[in-house]
This record gives sequence, C-alpha cells and structure tokens, in this order.
Amino acid sequence: PVIPPATRAAAQAGPSRSRRGGCEMVTVAASLDATEAALSSIRAAPAESSAPAPHEPLASAPWRHAFSTLVSHRAFVSDGFGEVAFKLEEHWEFAVGAFTMEDVARDVTLLPPQFVASGMRHQGGVYNQPFAAGFSFADVDTRMDSATVVMLNAGFLVPKLASISLAMLEATGLPIWLNVYLSKPGLATSTQLHTDAQDVVLVQCTGRKRWRVYRPPPPGKTPSLDPFARGKGTDHMEFVEEDLLIDTVMEPGQVLYIPAGYPHTTDT
Repeated sequence: PVIPPATRAAAQAGPSRSRRGGCEMVTVAASLDATEAALSSIRAAPAESSAPAPHEPLASAPWRHAFSTLVSHRAFVSDGFGEVAFKLEEHWEFAVGAFTMEDVARDVTLLPPQFVASGMRHQGGVYNQPFAAGFSFADVDTRMDSATVVMLNAGFLVPKLASISLAMLEATGLPIWLNVYLSKPGLATSTQLHTDAQDVVLVQCTGRKRWRVYRPPPPGKTPSLDPFARGKGTDHMEFVEEDLLIDTVMEPGQVLYIPAGYPHTTDT
C-alpha cells in the first residue's frame, strides 16, 4: 500500500478522500544487537550507479548497481541475509517514481486476471480474490477503495519491470518474482499479519505505507503450521508487541529487507 505525495499529510492524520493510489515493488530473493554494527555499513552503502556498459539499458543500470552492492556486501552476506530485517538509511533516488499509477493504468491488463488480485475475507479466512477476465484499470481502481491490489509476477510480463527483475536475478543468482502492490490512503489494514516463504526486498516507488515487522514466533508453539505460510487462509496470527522489530513508514526511494518467515503487516 502506498500513499501519493499529495496525500502524505492525510496518511498521518487519517483517511483521505483522494482516489489516487501508489505502488511499491517487492522483489523476492544472529541477534539484532550482534548484527546492528555490521548492518550499519549496509544501510549506508552507496546506490549511485557507475557508467553502464554500452549494451546495458540506462534505466536498469542503477538498479543493477544497487542490487549488486547490497547482496555482495560482506556484512549482508555474513550477518544479514536470512537473519535480520532492516531498513536502509539511504534513499534510492532512481527508484522514486520508477513505477507509478499511470504505469499501472497502462500495463495492468498485460497480466492475466489470475495474476491481479486483492485480499478478501471469506468464511473466517483471508484469501486472494483474482479479477475476472476482461477486467480494466477502472475495476482495479474501484477495488483499491477497500483493499490492496497486487500485480503478481509483474516482472515476467511488464516490460518496464522486466529489466529490474533481471538486475536482481543477475545480482543474486536466485529465482526472482517481482510483485507490485497498489493501495489508497486510509486502509487500517492493507495486508494482514503473515509470513512468506521468500526473502523480500521492498522498494517504495510512490506514496507512503506503514510497515511493521516482527520476530518469528517459535515454530514449536504451532507445530502443525508452516512457519513460512502463517497468517493465510484460516490461520490468524496474533500480534506480540514485545516481538516488534520494525515500525516504519516507507517513503519513495526507501528500501526494506524482510527475511523469509518474519511476520509483517501493513496499513496506509
């Protein structure tokens, strides 16, 4: 969920009547006290791109450099990857406005309807509700009035995003899924508390969104549940405030890293 610049103040004060939304991209890819010093150098890592190779598209060059710098950093490799959630202190200025609601309006129908969905409550559970065949951006805009809409696997199908997925793929050598999340202001819960099976690199492109990230609960408390798929379907996770690690409002150009299995929730 994201709140555009024109409604930033409203995001802090309460619901806004603005009908425009914002978007963010999520790419898939020791104790906090012990790793904080090491991670401080990661947060300050420069994201400026060196001159691209002649064959490299200019638009993807800063992404390629930023991803490579992050994932190859010694502290990230030894103490960060899969171990601790953190927010970079720097801004990735090149990411600001990299994908906007105007881009969504143009490209969202490039995706098949089952790849565009929003969360819905049904019979005591939370599930993704895909759009119907022949959907339009107007349908997406209407559903955003009450829920976050996700463009699943957008990095495979939207040309503007494909080069970003490729940049992360080349930096990590890991499978990459790039999703785009779309929300309007005023959603008290835009994504329920849940865990994922993949590490997440969240890049805010437009607007603002609050993220809360929690320490993973001991798997032994719920041995019959998958710790990497909690908070989905009829599994409802409980907030444990003493396990809160990060409570932050993401702004355009900011980056958040969440390891697999770390519970997180969002609102606008």
